[in-house]
Amino acid sequence: MVSSASWMRFLGTLCYCLLAYAWVPQGPLRQGKRAEGSSCRRARQQQPWRASFVSSILLPSSRPPLRTLSKQPLSVAMESGADLTTEGVTYDVAIIGGGPAGSVMAALLAQQHKLKVVMMDPKLDERWIPNYGVWLEEWQALEKLLGFSLESCLMKVWPNTDLFCGGSHGIPADERLRVKRPYGRVDRVALKQEFRSRALNGGAVLLSMAVDPSSVVHGEEGSQLRLSDGTRINTRLLLDCSGYQSTLVELDGVHNPGVQIAYGIECEVDVCPYEEDAMTLMDYRTNYVSSSSAEAEVAREPTFMYAMPMGPSEDGQKQKVFFEETSLVARPPISFDECKRRMELRLKHLGATVLNVEEEEFCYIPMGGAIPTRSQRVVAFGGALGLVHASTGYQICRALAAAGPAAKTIAAELRKPSYDPDVAARAVYDTVWSRTTRLQRDFFIFGGEFLMVQNAENLRGFFDSFFRLPVGMWAGFLAGWPGLPNNEFHETWGRRLIFGIQFWLLSPLSLKIALAVAGVMNGGYPFIRCVTPFAELPLSFETEAAAEAAGAAEAAAAAAAAAAAERSRKVEGVSRGEVA
Repeated sequence: MVSSASWMRFLGTLCYCLLAYAWVPQGPLRQGKRAEGSSCRRARQQQPWRASFVSSILLPSSRPPLRTLSKQPLSVAMESGADLTTEGVTYDVAIIGGGPAGSVMAALLAQQHKLKVVMMDPKLDERWIPNYGVWLEEWQALEKLLGFSLESCLMKVWPNTDLFCGGSHGIPADERLRVKRPYGRVDRVALKQEFRSRALNGGAVLLSMAVDPSSVVHGEEGSQLRLSDGTRINTRLLLDCSGYQSTLVELDGVHNPGVQIAYGIECEVDVCPYEEDAMTLMDYRTNYVSSSSAEAEVAREPTFMYAMPMGPSEDGQKQKVFFEETSLVARPPISFDECKRRMELRLKHLGATVLNVEEEEFCYIPMGGAIPTRSQRVVAFGGALGLVHASTGYQICRALAAAGPAAKTIAAELRKPSYDPDVAARAVYDTVWSRTTRLQRDFFIFGGEFLMVQNAENLRGFFDSFFRLPVGMWAGFLAGWPGLPNNEFHETWGRRLIFGIQFWLLSPLSLKIALAVAGVMNGGYPFIRCVTPFAELPLSFETEAAAEAAGAAEAAAAAAAAAAAERSRKVEGVSRGEVA
């Protein structure tokens, strides 16, 4: 016969299990919905490869069976000197995504700021996909911004950069524009190892597991999430570096970016069609097709060749080259198949035969669109934060330049005695997207919107004029971020206006007309604001911050007045001999 005490223990255990199950989050705790959500879903169905990176980091929202945290071993992708026990552990920062953005933040937060960091990505050991090209001057500037050397992370440096913008505006088709500014190719493996080793030396924990986005729940002191094996992670601050398709980050406004598409190959050819002492940044010629009608067709949706000569093959009989056929920015984007077809036609026209393909690359880079709203608990960084240059697609140097200030702000907020995760998240957003960077971004968005509707003739004229400007002007535009060289030429509305006027004067007539029409008809207030004294007026986020601060001050004053009145009442009561 079962005793009454046993029945009581059984019922108590059952109630506890039911309550625990009911507590498990059934969906992501978010306010509002991501703008243009249905469009994004349709795009993912049409191009399933687009979502592969994020979907591998963030699991589908279906809930796996609940598992006890203390009984689940952590699957660690790399050795770490940190304590890997999760029972009772609260991390200072949990990072979702192990790409360049997540890895540099893990390195800075763990090694330089001595914070307890965990980074999660099921593809920790896989090679980063994109090939990164950088201006050497910017790469060297990053060493000062980050506090450590990146010299060993360059695979090759070319002393010159070439462009082919001929075929219109009286420029011969084969005329080369040479820019004597060194350009480098990043060694993806070495850069990854540099960041990861620094993160591990700082005690960071790196987990080769995906995150269930539906499990994320926020509390007064931080957030909790669940990994693919049921392990629960507690963190004071959640940093999302999972890329532009993050499902955890809410965007501020309509999100309708342009897209840069690139199809690339690492290959061996019988002869390199470009000079080997230069990196070819752009070959915008359209004379590689067989007829005038075909040339008109490719000119309507222009693409350019990007080429990095890597030198002779091991047997000395072939040349190794990285080629990439790129659509700078378009909406909707051009297809990978079309980029591949054009690359094949262009190489045939240039007399180069591909003998062996070692690697194919497919790049899809959203440019422009909305940035994350400030009033959310999850802190975005990298692609999720909208750090891609809205006119050019450059990101790697901008993200690394922004990492230092962002990490410093995170560390400062976490060390405050009265830490507030909502205040901390807002502080990071305000650090990265300040007044200066927001106004510069508005200027770049105008540029991206203009470029995406131009034909090949106008794009050739655009870039021929652009690279004939003083180096500081065009280099600062391409960098476009505080701390990177020549950014001072674009940090104020006056400097941007001077740049615009000089560029307009250098441009061919058809481009002058197109720019003038775009500025008047399509620029709108954001464009006018970023190149006029209207830039001095408060931006919307500053107005909101001022209103919030005023409201907080008013609430604090009211609370202080109420407390004072209560104290006065008690004093009066005591003086009359009243007993509480």
